[in-house]
Amino acid sequence: MITMLNYLKIFSWFLLTFGVVGLITLFLGLKPEFGSISAAAGLLVVQILVASSILYGFKLHINGVISRRCLLYGGWGLIICLALGGQIWVTNSGIII
Repeated sequence: MITMLNYLKIFSWFLLTFGVVGLITLFLGLKPEFGSISAAAGLLVVQILVASSILYGFKLHINGVISRRCLLYGGWGLIICLALGGQIWVTNSGIII
């Protein structure tokens, strides 16, 4: 049975992968149609940091440093903050999605 912790791990890997691929495409010259490259790059870096911290949380959970509940609620909380903060960032920088 797949639990919310498994969904968190899968979603974190997607965030990390899409963040890295997005940064690579920005560095290769693809740019957003609206807004600045620096705002898009900054948001992708924040996305990579959030995903990396959640995946590091899984390592801490396996080592017994943090509890399952802390990882679960903290991880989903970080993703919600990323989504809300990212939308505010995108809106204020002029990038239209």
